[in-house]
Parts: sequence; structure tokens; C-alpha cells
Amino acid sequence: MTIFRFILPIVFLLLCALPATAGAPPSTLNLSITTTATDLAALINRSLPNKLYEGQGMLGTTVIVTRTGPVGVTAADDYINLYVPVQLVFSNTFSQSYPLPAGLRFKVRLQVTADWRIVTELIYTGLSEGLADTIKLGPLSLKPKGAVEGITQPVQRYLAPIIDAKVNDAVRLREKVAPIWAGAFAPVLVSKEYNTWLKLTPERVAMSPIRATDNQVRLALGLVAGAELIVGPKPEGAPPRPLPPVRVTSTIDKGFHLQLGVEIRFADLLAALQPVLIDKTFGTDRKVTVKAFSLKGIEGRLAVCLTTTGAFEGELTILAKPVYNPAENTLTFEEVDFDTRDAGWLVTTGSWLFGSGIRGTIKDKLDSAVAGQLAEARRKADAKLASVRITDRVTLSGTLSGLSPGPATVYDDRLTLQVTARGETGISLK
Repeated sequence: MTIFRFILPIVFLLLCALPATAGAPPSTLNLSITTTATDLAALINRSLPNKLYEGQGMLGTTVIVTRTGPVGVTAADDYINLYVPVQLVFSNTFSQSYPLPAGLRFKVRLQVTADWRIVTELIYTGLSEGLADTIKLGPLSLKPKGAVEGITQPVQRYLAPIIDAKVNDAVRLREKVAPIWAGAFAPVLVSKEYNTWLKLTPERVAMSPIRATDNQVRLALGLVAGAELIVGPKPEGAPPRPLPPVRVTSTIDKGFHLQLGVEIRFADLLAALQPVLIDKTFGTDRKVTVKAFSLKGIEGRLAVCLTTTGAFEGELTILAKPVYNPAENTLTFEEVDFDTRDAGWLVTTGSWLFGSGIRGTIKDKLDSAVAGQLAEARRKADAKLASVRITDRVTLSGTLSGLSPGPATVYDDRLTLQVTARGETGISLK
């Protein structure tokens, strides 16, 4: 059985983008919600009536403001920009003006409140060019531009709640986040073959400020959670808690940090060492050939017990200490040497064995066996993370930046080490 028996749970956990042990720091599952300016424009135009205002104008006149076409919507510089094409008709007791075409410009600032509602602020930014400077209404001479400036506040008050409602309809923030939050409390079967369950502990939901750029409104959220990996019967899930208030932060950590204990059985290392040891000859003038070998743990070291023929007939033991190097992010076998505690002959008559090359061969193969299997695990995890379909409307995708081995412990039949997986994952909603 290979190391992948123990790496597979890591791969499945990576697909959930959450930490695997209670001692691991919480990680963030990223959720992106996007709506386009086109979608928002469609909602606004379906809801906005043609008549926007009728009331008092200037110098005792009445003015009617009527929408003459679809509202233009763009998103840039973290604002939603609106262009409302209108016509204005002024009248009094004696006369009525011809329709005056114009365009009203607004921008919308967006913020999210703790109760998951998007609050909008509608700001009037000006009048389009082309409106006549002066018109005649009977004996009166009116300046339409000044009249328009006087009616923008009531038009703005009329538009503001409609825009607010339609922005919330387009994004549907609580509607999209609440099911993901509630579902995170149920244990997830991540490996049917090994009966492995992931039990999550959601902590909070963070959100960065809303971005409005490139004609899209984007919301970046992060579900922060801890987790534990359980092998055996399905564990009891925690009762779902209500969706907590959202916390708006300047940035959201896009990474996850998953820690998991990994076992490497000596049987796997035996299989890796066999091609370079069995029936292989070492030495120059005096030579030995390895006919059999076994592995065991001795006082925190890996012991390679060799049976040799040739210049030496008998048993030799080589000890190797697994060492984690945090600076280079590697786990290698160091202090690889013969066990001379009960072999005084080796120091005298058998000293030629030190230059035989057998120690270097064992070290190189042990190092490459661990590094190679971790690299293969990373490649398989990357392939699985590329696109994972959760439901018809939910897709999980991500990239894995690395697997880092930690300190190792040697037992009688296995080597255990802590592996940390690093990467980025996120959920996309359609």
C-alpha cells in the first residue's frame, strides 16, 4: 500500500478548502458573487415607470419629467452610474412648452450592513448637454437648466428606493450565503472507501468592500471555519447556528492552511529501496552484496538492517534520522551511518565499508521516495481542484501552491509526519 492511502484524505479536504485538525489555524473558503450592469439595468427598466415627477417648477409653472428610454447602467470606479433619458414639459395657466429632451446623471454608492442588506446612496451628478438655455412660455422667459436643478431632489427621492430594491434583487446576498452557511454544519463524507468524514465548525463570514468595476458589481466573501477529520461512523453534526452578521474587512485571506498527520509505512519504503539494494554490490577493492534487508525503528531513527555476502558475511545496520528543514521546506534523512554500538570490528577491520557508497545510496533513495510521493500527491490534488461541481449552480475550483512536510516521528513500523497544504480555493455561483 502506498502513501496515497494517507494522502487521499488530504485531497478530499482540499476540495472543501478547510483545515483538517482542531489544532490547525482556521482557513477561508472564498465565495464570489457577481452581477453585471446589464442584469441590473434590466431589473431597473422593468420597474421604473415613465413618469418620474410632476410638480411645481419655477415662476409658478408646473413641470412634468417623463422617461423617454431605457436607463443606461455602467459600473466603474466602485460606483454604479445611471443615465436617465427624460423629457421636460413646462406649463402654466396659459401655455405649455414643447417637450425638452435631457438626460439626468446619477451615481450609486454601495455598502453592506451587518444584517446582509446592501444599502445604496443615490447621488445626482449633473445634467446632460443639449438642453436649451432659455425657452418662452407665454410672456415668461424660463431657464430650463435652472428648473431641472430644482427638481432633481424630488426625482432623486423617487428613484432612490427603486434603485435600492433592484440592486438587492440583483445580488440576493443573504439568499446565496445562508444555504452555504447552514450546510457547512453537516458532516461531509469525503472518502467512501476509507469511511472518512469532515466535520466543520463555521466561525464567521467576512466580506471585503463591494467593488464596481468593468461593468460588474463584485462581492468577495470568505467563510472562515475550522474542521476535524473523523474516520469511522458518521459523526453527529452540530445544530446550524443562524447566519451571523457579516464583517466587512479591507481584505480577505484567499488561502487555506490544511494540516494533517501522514503515515508512511515501512512497507512502502521497502518497496522503494529494493531496486537499489537487493543483489546490488558495493565497494571497490573489497565488496559486499546485499541479499536481504528489513526496516525498523530504533530510538527515533530508521534502521536499515542488511544481510550481506562477499567481503563481509552477516548482518549490518545503518541508521538514518528524518530531519525537517523549515528553511528549505524539505524532509530528508540525515546522520546516515552504520550502527557501531555492538560492532567494534567495524571500526577496525571493517572500516572499508564506510567508503563503499552504500550509505549514500540508502540516503538518496529514502529522500527521493518521500519527496516523489508528496509531489505526486500534489499533482493529483491539483487535478481534482481544477473544477469540482457541487450542484448544478455551485462549482468549487482552486489551485494548490505546495505541500510542506513537517517534523517526523519514527515508530516500529511506520514514519509519521505533519503535512501542511497551502493554496487558494473558491466557490462560484451561477
